[in-house]
Amino acid sequence: MILPYIMGAGLLCALATFAAELSVKPKIRHVKFDFKIGLIHLSLFGFIYGFMLLITGKIIFSAMVTFLLYCILIVINNAKYLNLKEPLVFSDYDYFTDAFRFPRLYIPFLGVLGILGIMTAVAVIICGFCIDPSKVDRFTDAVTFLTVMGIEMGSLLVLWCTRDIKNLNTFNIGEDLNNMGFAVFLWSYFLAYLEKPEVKSPFESLIVGHEHTDANVLSEKAEDKTADVSELSPEGNKDLPNLIAIQSESFFDPREWNQNIKEEVLKDYDAIRSESLMCGKMKVPAWGANTIRTEFSFLTGIAPEDMKGHRFSPYQISSTSWKIVSFVNYLKSRGYHTVCIHPYHSGFYHRDVIFKKWQFDEFLDIRSFSQADRFGPYICDSAIADRMIDLCDEWNGRKPLFIFMITMENHGPLNLEIISDEEVQGYFKERGSDDFRELAIYLRHLSNENDMLKKLTGNFREKNYPVSMAFYGDHVPILPKTYACLGEPEGTVPYFIWNGNLKSGEGRTLLYGDIQELPILWLKSIFNFSY
Repeated sequence: MILPYIMGAGLLCALATFAAELSVKPKIRHVKFDFKIGLIHLSLFGFIYGFMLLITGKIIFSAMVTFLLYCILIVINNAKYLNLKEPLVFSDYDYFTDAFRFPRLYIPFLGVLGILGIMTAVAVIICGFCIDPSKVDRFTDAVTFLTVMGIEMGSLLVLWCTRDIKNLNTFNIGEDLNNMGFAVFLWSYFLAYLEKPEVKSPFESLIVGHEHTDANVLSEKAEDKTADVSELSPEGNKDLPNLIAIQSESFFDPREWNQNIKEEVLKDYDAIRSESLMCGKMKVPAWGANTIRTEFSFLTGIAPEDMKGHRFSPYQISSTSWKIVSFVNYLKSRGYHTVCIHPYHSGFYHRDVIFKKWQFDEFLDIRSFSQADRFGPYICDSAIADRMIDLCDEWNGRKPLFIFMITMENHGPLNLEIISDEEVQGYFKERGSDDFRELAIYLRHLSNENDMLKKLTGNFREKNYPVSMAFYGDHVPILPKTYACLGEPEGTVPYFIWNGNLKSGEGRTLLYGDIQELPILWLKSIFNFSY
């Protein structure tokens, strides 16, 4: 009979997936592993195995594919953990398609061994399909058909009856992974991902005249151009300052972490920060990548933990029918012309869809720049600053302007760029080792960002129109060789709020907090309202 072969191959496959979890990074301790979690694990792979068997009719091939697909997930997980100190989560599925659309941003982080491992698994799958002799007639043979469908239906029934496993989620990734194991952890986060967040933005209550309006219609009502903006400025709309928010790619001040870096790398940044209205450090929900986590919290004022299953990729839910009021909606209700400048593809992270919902009037993406604007692989910060200055000149005297600038020059992988030995040593007080080459490349881009800030503030002073600028980093950079030598930085990022010809109040204030608090602090510092 064929039944023992089908069941035996499935059981061996399931046992192999249990063994594969020993290679998952970080190491899983299975703190709360019990019968229920083990049954869910078996059902997940039982369903995949049964599905492959139903499609191909090949027993050995179906078991092998089920196991190798899991191994591929583990390889990708380990590569992510190595670079970002975070295991794979369900919402990372977007990165699988993005890896093909934007390979330079992702493929290098897999490493040579990771790429070879995935290629080997794919080759084995193809070869296995061609040579596997264990084909069964799963449609005309009643026993085979009932066995395969029994595996499928039984697995689905178990997964349905145990769907409350999502209640174990703390959304502390390390804790949840240790509690459930890798496969059940991914499944539990998938179940949480299906639920829409029940959260409100603080900007809902700030939009004039709509304090009690439902979030689903607030964005449309925020378009009302007759909103009373005099609440924000005694002189009315004409004297509202231009607001410039700069989200700096991979920005942190490495001089605090490595005393060998020359102070002049960020000398103008230091000067601007010293005359800022407010500065300090912010805790951000990203480390090394995942810019959109920081970006979402800044633009909505929502804490990451409030997003629960969507905290790891909040733009996925934001690009659907789910609506949330943003900082931009609020500024639109006050009569601002709103612009995003980001020198990359507007469709990346679904920004083209989301930013329309959030009422950005313009989105200047990679198409607004030329090859001459590049420094290294990406558009340089100076070119973005030039576009910003042009916009400020264009709208001066017409409407107050909000510009959200997302830089790109600092983006990795930095180790793919070339730098001379002479230039490397130019950034350090004392000669460093070869392991600091990627840090030197980062410092080169940081120096360019310093020049960009000098250009912007110099222009704002010269033009003498009211302006306020909020600057912050989205996360620390990925510098694996440097971190191996010096240890990892704490992960917080610097910020400052700098006002042009506005009054600076009582002088510079040092404040530390979370990134979602920054937009409210910024508005309070300018318009002097309470929240």
